[in-house]
Amino acid sequence: MKLESFQEEADGAVKWSFGKLDVEHATISDAEYIADNLRKADLAEIKASTGTPPKRVLTNGITTSSPCYVIRHRATRRPCGVFGTRDSEHPESGIVWMLGTDDLTTNGTAFIRHSRLWLDELHKAYPLLWNVIDARNTVHLNWLRWLDFEFIKEIPKYGVERRKFILFRKYKHD
Repeated sequence: MKLESFQEEADGAVKWSFGKLDVEHATISDAEYIADNLRKADLAEIKASTGTPPKRVLTNGITTSSPCYVIRHRATRRPCGVFGTRDSEHPESGIVWMLGTDDLTTNGTAFIRHSRLWLDELHKAYPLLWNVIDARNTVHLNWLRWLDFEFIKEIPKYGVERRKFILFRKYKHD
């Protein structure tokens, strides 16, 4: 499966289009909009893990991740999700993450269908992708299963709220 459209803008920015969605490099203004409109499960996960305000989490995620992308509705140009990878303490592994609004789950079929391609894009920088996920975030857990991530360990009391989280990972297959 290939992305329906790929274009490089004159300023060097990259944009991909498919279905009703565009994916392009994320900006701080994307963090502000998404923070104000987060899915309840994503907000609960942030509160449980760090207790840090969502805007700060998203701004930090965008500024420390490479690559980092925003998913936008083509018609409204509103962001509905942001994802990326950032360095971990191990040079061959990256911490993968994604947060979104309810618009992503209700209109994101095209993104989900193409998400294996995005995973390949994220694997270009890191052979191993990993993170932890709130065990209550069933939408993301199901998506990670579909992407063939391996769930390797339950952490019964993780984060500031001491909730159950799950450590997951995926190795790049050559």
